[in-house]
Amino acid sequence: MTRHELKTWPQYFAAVRSGKKRFEIRRNDRDFAVGDILVLREFDPEGDTYTGQIEERQITFLLSEEDYGVIHGFVAIGFGEVMPHPDALADGVLTAEQLATWHETQAANAALRGQDARRVSASYAAPTTGRAAMSVAADRHAGVAAAAEAESHFHAAAAKIIRKG
Repeated sequence: MTRHELKTWPQYFAAVRSGKKRFEIRRNDRDFAVGDILVLREFDPEGDTYTGQIEERQITFLLSEEDYGVIHGFVAIGFGEVMPHPDALADGVLTAEQLATWHETQAANAALRGQDARRVSASYAAPTTGRAAMSVAADRHAGVAAAAEAESHFHAAAAKIIRKG
């Protein structure tokens, strides 16, 4: 799970804080993923300064440029409240076993995302009847696959270290 710090103008920050706004439209220049945390930092454009106000939200849905209505290079991000780990104690503490299991689950989920992205990349790379190959989309999905595979390896290694500990 990655934390993404995002500059947020006051009117949009207030809408997020009140619960009226549960999405962001952003340039797709980061590896946003479902489960990641958005750290929304209120920014005053007139004073060119951060106000110090922060809201955290967890990504629950992504709609990318390959989907309907999203401009190339952008992503629509749906989010909700940050959810605590389901096994965490009331004080938020996890045992080593719970943490290792969480890393194993994250590794498996990332591996599945990698497989899906590789499949989509291959479908864009291979021309079909009536459609030419789309190398930009194929390359983008190959990059997503590589990132997901790296994330899977990271979480698998972390689980292994914790279990040995």
